[in-house]
Amino acid sequence: MAAVYLAEDLKRDRKVAVKVLKPELAVAIGAERFLVEIKTTAALQHPHILALHDSDTVNGTVFYVRPFVEGESLRDRLDREKQLPIDDALRIAGEVADALQYSHERGVIHRDIKPENILLQRGHAVVADFGIALAASKSGGTRMTETGMSLGTPTYMSPEQAVGSREVDARTDVYSLACVVYEMLVGEPPFVGPTAQSIVAKVMTELPKGLSAQRHTVPPHVDAAVRTALEKLAADRFATAGAFAEALRTVGTAPLSTNGHTPIGAPVRSRSNRLVRWGFATAVGAAMLAGVYTLGLRSSAGSSNDDVIIRQRTYRSQSVFTARYTANGELMVYRAAEAGSVPRIYTLGPSYPEPRAVSDSATHLLAVSSKDEMAVLIGAIHQRHRFVFHGTLASMPVGGGTPRELLASVSEADWSPDGSQLAVVHMVGGQHRLEYPIGTVLYQTGGDIGAVRVSPDGQQIAFLDHPEDGDDRGVVATVDLKGVVKRLTPQYSGLQGLSWTPDGTRLRYSATTGYGTISLREVTLRGVMRTLLPTAGDAIAQDIARDGRLLATRRNKFYRMWVHTARDSVARDVSWLNASVQPTISRDGGLVAFTDASDAAGANYATMTRRVDGSPAVRIGEGLVVSISRDKQWLLSARPTVPVQLMMYPVGAGAARRLDHGEFDAISDAELIGDGTQVMLCGKEPKRSSRCYVLPLSSASFSPAALRAITPEGVSAAVAAPDGQTIVARSAESGYRRYAVRDGASVPVAGLAASDAVLRFSPDGQSLWVMRVNALPVRLERVDLPTGVRTPLGVPPFAPPRSGMLYLMTVALADDLRTLVWIESEVVGDVFEVKGVRQGYSRFKQDFKGLQGVRVVELQSR
Repeated sequence: MAAVYLAEDLKRDRKVAVKVLKPELAVAIGAERFLVEIKTTAALQHPHILALHDSDTVNGTVFYVRPFVEGESLRDRLDREKQLPIDDALRIAGEVADALQYSHERGVIHRDIKPENILLQRGHAVVADFGIALAASKSGGTRMTETGMSLGTPTYMSPEQAVGSREVDARTDVYSLACVVYEMLVGEPPFVGPTAQSIVAKVMTELPKGLSAQRHTVPPHVDAAVRTALEKLAADRFATAGAFAEALRTVGTAPLSTNGHTPIGAPVRSRSNRLVRWGFATAVGAAMLAGVYTLGLRSSAGSSNDDVIIRQRTYRSQSVFTARYTANGELMVYRAAEAGSVPRIYTLGPSYPEPRAVSDSATHLLAVSSKDEMAVLIGAIHQRHRFVFHGTLASMPVGGGTPRELLASVSEADWSPDGSQLAVVHMVGGQHRLEYPIGTVLYQTGGDIGAVRVSPDGQQIAFLDHPEDGDDRGVVATVDLKGVVKRLTPQYSGLQGLSWTPDGTRLRYSATTGYGTISLREVTLRGVMRTLLPTAGDAIAQDIARDGRLLATRRNKFYRMWVHTARDSVARDVSWLNASVQPTISRDGGLVAFTDASDAAGANYATMTRRVDGSPAVRIGEGLVVSISRDKQWLLSARPTVPVQLMMYPVGAGAARRLDHGEFDAISDAELIGDGTQVMLCGKEPKRSSRCYVLPLSSASFSPAALRAITPEGVSAAVAAPDGQTIVARSAESGYRRYAVRDGASVPVAGLAASDAVLRFSPDGQSLWVMRVNALPVRLERVDLPTGVRTPLGVPPFAPPRSGMLYLMTVALADDLRTLVWIESEVVGDVFEVKGVRQGYSRFKQDFKGLQGVRVVELQSR
């Protein structure tokens, strides 16, 4: 379809791939129509979809620009290796399916999935050429046929594509992906032939050979899933790419269908029935037994929850943060707060169910060593929007004692296997640095690093890589002692908790794709994932004992939005569903804009409005709202795609506008300033820490070249003065300062402390309205800018602490101080243990323990 050129983007000093459409295809489709259709893909922002930078036509020559991927295509790897390791094939299939599910939900069908269009960047799949086949089929189908040109690749075409149907849906891409999976596992696609016509004939009339018959190590559930995806009738296939991916991960068998193969659907038999069926195994040797394991037991290892026992261990109404086992696994240590976000550390033993406090208040548990030494945080400040604190790292015995200070500005830590060293997340210069041991930087990011855990052999550190500080979306990753980072999962919209299995082969964590609660999951070091336990309510993986017991915390959380006006005697709950966050209010106090972060909002959240009289909430668009214009006609919102998109949404009738600001990994704050002709935004450009910028909106085209930095790196949020001439922002190194929008010149702000949250400028620009972070009830104060003198703002204290109330996220105030809106984070949880979740080899050994004439040999756990 195109000739591909490696080019250099001179403006951004980067390599790009320029694809020039072949002239005959451009003529058949029509250049203008092609450009219109391909723009559909510009909005597809996903870690496993190759982005579209630009497209245009010059003298009738159509071209489009994509990122340059340093690596190879899946076709290159298949040509070299022919067959891939099963774990690699399933991981790649899962990543492609995740990209397809994302595009299908937005109405985009790829139509040409094949190894050539799957690029491997550091081993992970990136799907290319979204929209090319779409444009060709919509606008050039008939003319292409007349000129002898065909759409799609016969080897990977679905039957409906092969007969020329132009009305196809997600199931067409599912079929093509199944062909790719088939080829990765056995070395060739399901149907091959000397000509395109012969291949199409087989696609329409023949059944594919079973995968297990050609490669006996292919698990039966994978064979069944691929066959279901290759059904001739689209109605007999998986309805979505996500369902196909889940079937590839989920072990199970089902009744035979009419064509004789095993589709996905029915549950597996119980373990006792399997033993009866395999009674002949007592007479065979270890080699035959290994084959039985491959064909039968491995297909259901870990999939049945018959043996799983869940036991609740705490019974108080409290917010629970972290929990760990002690070295021998008999004692549990956990961190919890009865009210507010100031916790204590408790221990819980097997002999007595009542917990015992072993620390003063405001002591945060991070980890427990093999020597029963705790790593804790003291003097910690809560980070809004997540269960993250920053403070001084210290150590103390499990039984209690005085903490010994080790390192300031730390958020996470874990001990080495021998208890002699610590891996830490250290905040330096606006960057989160993963250090192991302390002082040796293995990885750093302007985003956030969570749940650091050292492997049992001490050679790797697992962590949660969050692209945006304050947002829990991210991926599970590892880094070795040489600093080589490996990302094991696609990006989840919610990701928390992490722990190594005792043998060091797997990681257990908790995540959601954006639709449903955070559930317990597992991933191998080769990227093969599975769901351990679906849960009602968020379940956060915390630790694993040597005997396999899983320690977890369960959270029921709500973000409640309250409003108080001059007409109200008490505050009113105006929440939308269970997760209303980031409120901002119009200066006259009549309109509230907020972000819906509930499951119903979708992976990119939702920008909402609601009037303070309690009238129904209105969904405006995707993204996290950050600002309301002075005239209440526009909302500024950040869509957390990759790269992030800054959007202007009309409150009433009108079209949304995307502001072209360059490529930011994250935007943490933004505001329409002054007379509304400029945007102040704080965010993180690639390979830089967060800082604040000004973007003029005066021209018709919003040029990234007009973006101008006004603060140093290390600043992630700011408030702007009413005249738009200055902003106030804070960095860890220099504290609060006033920055001139004109040239970035700055002066310190007197009267502010690190524990202050600056809410806004006063209407006259002469003072700041602030509150103390973590202080309940909330007391609002005024800080005079010329002198730094603090005085009460005149708003009575509100939001007293209560059981389960973790913290107050933020407050938004109208100019006259008579209307205010705030968000309370309410989290109630408990600690529980899960027994019976095993790896395949452990289950295998237990099933056949004691059988006569059988010698159990080590098998690779999959």
